[in-house]
Amino acid sequence: MSRKTRAGSLIAVVALAGVLLLPSTAAVADGPIAHKSGAIVNYSSTGKIKVAKNMFIYFSCAVTCNATSTTVIKGLGGKVAIPASGTLTAGAPAFIKITVKGTLLKLLKAQPGAFKMINTINATDPTTGAVDKISHSFKLKRK
Repeated sequence: MSRKTRAGSLIAVVALAGVLLLPSTAAVADGPIAHKSGAIVNYSSTGKIKVAKNMFIYFSCAVTCNATSTTVIKGLGGKVAIPASGTLTAGAPAFIKITVKGTLLKLLKAQPGAFKMINTINATDPTTGAVDKISHSFKLKRK
């Protein structure tokens, strides 16, 4: 089995990544400044993500919104899509939690430059029906 095929199989089998779209409990009035702005949803940070068992992508909604997220981990010839969704309150910091285990975690730690996480968030304002979509490709780094 080639390295490319083996890595793709390992990612598909081992990537039982749990993603939770949860409001952050550490809501601070002067928190992070939003980047990659959309009308409704904004990333709080677009920097590199540290490789760990639990990795986070931070964002917030300007209005109370229904958000749907898809995070794709790509690398070494394979990819895994991780969906999440939830309702967020206006202005409250939120995050997507990506949990990786086993072989995938070992591969990410050994070669963080060979992987990237592509996140797309679709947010809908339930009162007006307005839809906003943002996307960003996050690079990974060692702890």
